[in-house]
Amino acid sequence: MDEERNVQPDRGTRRKKKYKILWDRVIIALAALIVLIVGIVMLISALVGAIKGARSKDDSSSAVKANASAVSSQQDTPESAEPVDNSLFTVVIDAGHGGEDVGSTDFDGVRYEKEDCLRVAKLVEKYLKSMNVNVIMTRTEDVYVTLDDRCKIANDSNAVIFVSLHRNYYDGEAQGVEVWVHNERPENDTALAQNILDALKEVGVSQDRGVNFGYRGNEYVNYQVNRETNMPSCLVELGFMQDEQDNKLFDDNCDAYAKAIAEAIYKTAKERELVKNLS
Repeated sequence: MDEERNVQPDRGTRRKKKYKILWDRVIIALAALIVLIVGIVMLISALVGAIKGARSKDDSSSAVKANASAVSSQQDTPESAEPVDNSLFTVVIDAGHGGEDVGSTDFDGVRYEKEDCLRVAKLVEKYLKSMNVNVIMTRTEDVYVTLDDRCKIANDSNAVIFVSLHRNYYDGEAQGVEVWVHNERPENDTALAQNILDALKEVGVSQDRGVNFGYRGNEYVNYQVNRETNMPSCLVELGFMQDEQDNKLFDDNCDAYAKAIAEAIYKTAKERELVKNLS
């Protein structure tokens, strides 16, 4: 029995020691595992930070490039240029006179040229826009606009064609439609004037007074809107204010006249290749 007692305590002591050694190892292993996990997490965090930093730098660089591109584009585009969107080209339509400048009148003095000019100009604008043409108007209401300003509007617009619309005056008997072009007879300007005159004749006019050059009564000078605009231009006289037949034709055919002028403008831009790849 004594021997058994002596043996049993020895067994218990050894078993306790064994368990202690095992827990120490578990604790050491857990500590090592925790250190490893912490190390991996820190490594992953460092990699993620590096990637984000690289992306941020790329994004910043892209933003700088985009800004530079935008500034460059703004510098290349004239400040006065009108936005064209998806329009094929730009045309300036000039409604003659306006405001205190009434232009010509009928014999009774109750019909003003400025009103007829604006009426037909707005219709021309409508038809050109339906053809996907960008239109700039020198005036859209009854206001006075100087000839200098009309020319400036045209020259600042990047337009390919300028058309000034008027009604005619003569102290006596006269009737019919005529178109005026610079006295140097530029080919594009002359073609524009002829196309407009032909289109108006198809609608119906009292008389074809032809394409004329220079200024009424003096072929050695020019109308300012033909002289000081940088693109093909012409001045259209849509009948005489003092002629009853011309006034009736204007009133009856104003919409048709406007459509004819718009189509003639488009035709000229295409035929004279003022705009590339125009169908």
